[in-house]
Amino acid sequence: MVVVMAKNEKNQKKVGIVVVTFNRKKMLKECLEALLKQSYKNFEILLIDNASTDGTHEFVENLIDGERVQYFNTGDNLGGAGGFNYGVREALKRDYDYVWLMDDDSIADDPKALEILVEKAQFLKDDFSFLAGLVKWTDGELCVMNLPTIDNVGWRDKYDLYREDIVPIVSSSFVSFFANMKVVRKAGLPIKEFFIYGDDWEYSLRLGKEKQGYLVPGSVITHKMGSNVAAGIEDCAPERIGRCFYDYRNRAFVYRTHGKAKDRLKHHADYFVTFGKILKHHNGKKFKRIRVLTKGYVAGWFFRPKIEKK
Repeated sequence: MVVVMAKNEKNQKKVGIVVVTFNRKKMLKECLEALLKQSYKNFEILLIDNASTDGTHEFVENLIDGERVQYFNTGDNLGGAGGFNYGVREALKRDYDYVWLMDDDSIADDPKALEILVEKAQFLKDDFSFLAGLVKWTDGELCVMNLPTIDNVGWRDKYDLYREDIVPIVSSSFVSFFANMKVVRKAGLPIKEFFIYGDDWEYSLRLGKEKQGYLVPGSVITHKMGSNVAAGIEDCAPERIGRCFYDYRNRAFVYRTHGKAKDRLKHHADYFVTFGKILKHHNGKKFKRIRVLTKGYVAGWFFRPKIEKK
């Protein structure tokens, strides 16, 4: 049984919560209000605004106090990857023990979500790279876009942790991503050049090379994304086709940097499979889908962003 620290204990661990937002002020307000109701109180929120144009700052201004909630405008839309890069960089300037990352549509409606993560971190004696909370969709089912990858090798040596509600994993998303700042300082920042897609996958794999990562199913957060369906370029909405370029370009980098030969072969095979799916589907814009898919696939051969370290 893990004992919760007293609220006034001086050596209580300090958490920096990085929330990245762009033009979703109502959802952001719900996100911030849920965080401010967390039972674990030793935290600061770093609100990273990717230059929203919908009046985000004014809408949540009453929640920004410069102490518990600090506001940063990036000056441009850096994408999710750039926003998290910015946020983790700011976190490294402070005396945080952990950093908790999430999007603006992530709602920590369980007031003990953060407390449970801190408890498990202490139980592990900080011998971890990152912890991932369990992410559910609005209907209570698991959110398919935020499923972690279970460590099929690591669990054999650490199966006893299952009794403590701790499961070894190799990668996770940036929705309820709780990182050990000691490991962050070694591994560096999320790659801002990713812009969107795959930045959390790459970052969790990179941190995991330093120390094991874990899923904490007892810490639950709700991801209020539009639907609980993972749509690829072959069936995504026409207005989202262009952003799929980053998906296929970034995948190539991750497979080349962190994968094995079989992973890289799978990536190449996936291109041709997806190409075929586009031809079979009847969702329109087939030429644009093929063009964006191929452009991202080819760009991935030459994409070599640098890892920033503070």
